[in-house]
Amino acid sequence: MSKPIISLTGIHKYYGEVEPRLHVLKGIQLDVGKGEFVSIMGTSGSGKSTLLNLLGCLDIPTQGTYELGGQDVSQMTDDELSRIRNEDIGFIFQSFQLIPQLTVLENVQVPLLYGDSSISENEEHCRSILESVGLSHRLTHRPSQLSGGECQRVAIARSLINDPLILLADEPTGNLDSKTGQEVLDLIDSLHGEGRTVIMITHDQEVALRAERQVRIYDGLVIEEPS
Repeated sequence: MSKPIISLTGIHKYYGEVEPRLHVLKGIQLDVGKGEFVSIMGTSGSGKSTLLNLLGCLDIPTQGTYELGGQDVSQMTDDELSRIRNEDIGFIFQSFQLIPQLTVLENVQVPLLYGDSSISENEEHCRSILESVGLSHRLTHRPSQLSGGECQRVAIARSLINDPLILLADEPTGNLDSKTGQEVLDLIDSLHGEGRTVIMITHDQEVALRAERQVRIYDGLVIEEPS
């Protein structure tokens, strides 16, 4: 594998100020190469959510190093982490996280509000991304007028708007029926086929097997699944 786009080295995460502190992550080691599709499985209490927060730069480790795209993000300030989240990470959430008052097009444009790009200059780009996920006919609709699958497609389109280094999908089919879930997974597969780096967090073994590589987090440690 070439130089990893993600490299976690000796990652520990503690919660609490008074001993005994809660030790959630216990020396995570994980590399993800550019263009890989990796699933991370784990049960409740395994450390999965904590690892997700660290990968998404929503939190920083107590100890250890997290390199994303060659940058050490493990001790960045809140402002620096905010910039990384907006520019380098595309989030796909189980609950979609769409703004109900905004149209489909406006929801996709939201990340542009926090960067240097102009919304007007990028409107055609937004329309093009929405067309690529099959929603060119829904631009002026609001989330309440969409199906769950369409909402997730909007979320995927929004995640792509700043051409991020990685796509981080958190239980992307968790709120969808099986048929719609398969359609969303097919779309994620196609993004990976275009060369996107995808990390998918899931508790579902069948969903996890869609990735080319599976790892499992158990009691704060990552275990590579046999290929």
